[in-house]
Amino acid sequence: MDERLQKILARAGFSSRRGAEQLMLEGRVTRNGEIVKELGTRADLDKDDVRVDGVRVKAPKALVYLVLNKPRGVVSTRSDPERRQTVMDLVPRVAGLFPIGRLDVTTEGLILLTNDGAFAERVSHPRYEVPRVYHAKVHRVPDAETLERLRRGVRVESDFMAVDRARVIDADNNAWVELTLHEGKHHEVKRLLEAVGHSVSKLRRVAIGPVTSRGLEPGQFRALAPEEIEGLRRGKDPASGALGRLARRRPRSRPRPSGRTAAPRDSQTSAPRDSRTHTPRAAGASGRRPERRRAGTRSGRR
Repeated sequence: MDERLQKILARAGFSSRRGAEQLMLEGRVTRNGEIVKELGTRADLDKDDVRVDGVRVKAPKALVYLVLNKPRGVVSTRSDPERRQTVMDLVPRVAGLFPIGRLDVTTEGLILLTNDGAFAERVSHPRYEVPRVYHAKVHRVPDAETLERLRRGVRVESDFMAVDRARVIDADNNAWVELTLHEGKHHEVKRLLEAVGHSVSKLRRVAIGPVTSRGLEPGQFRALAPEEIEGLRRGKDPASGALGRLARRRPRSRPRPSGRTAAPRDSQTSAPRDSRTHTPRAAGASGRRPERRRAGTRSGRR
């Protein structure tokens, strides 16, 4: 079936549709040996030889949707020139798999991975307003006026930033603050809080749309449930439901991964593999802590 090359490349996991357009404009895409730069050009993978940087594009055998609780110190990219541990070291090897967006190396929390480029674009684009919820430990306790400033918006350098919701969920000499926002500007949460006088010492992303960190320790991953995939595709989430329940929970200190592995239940994934620092572990799609067993180990890619 003839389809636009952007759609073919996105579905094969090479990039989002916008990213595919950039690949074409850069002359990195060929069809039957001819460089294709014209956006909207169509192809049929059953008949045409489509390549990106010389690598043949193949239709994915199955679409995979994972959520990983990224530990602090792990890089959220496919590879790292400094040879640091990446999120790809903590999940099974799946053709075309890539992380949706990024978390700073010092931030822990949820990150989605998929080989579905169209899904990745929908989840990451601000216009679909998929909410992200963060718990930040800050210096001193923000007052009501400060929280209102965050909701109204703050100009930080050349960027105007605002949160959808802000609340203090634990207060002592320092505080834990919960922020909900649907954009993803560079270091947005840290820059926002520092701009209103509250520096951040710890930061966790605890929810993306209907997907929460409940049942996932740092270093664990699981397959998304069908209703979670559909919820992410729908976009904007109501204040009630999973996020509302999450907002009422207090943050807790969580143990680091113990090094034991549990086999993933989803048939689309392969056995997890050990890495240099954190050991990947799979959890059941329901979000409950899985029954664990010792698994054979093999070295990570880096």
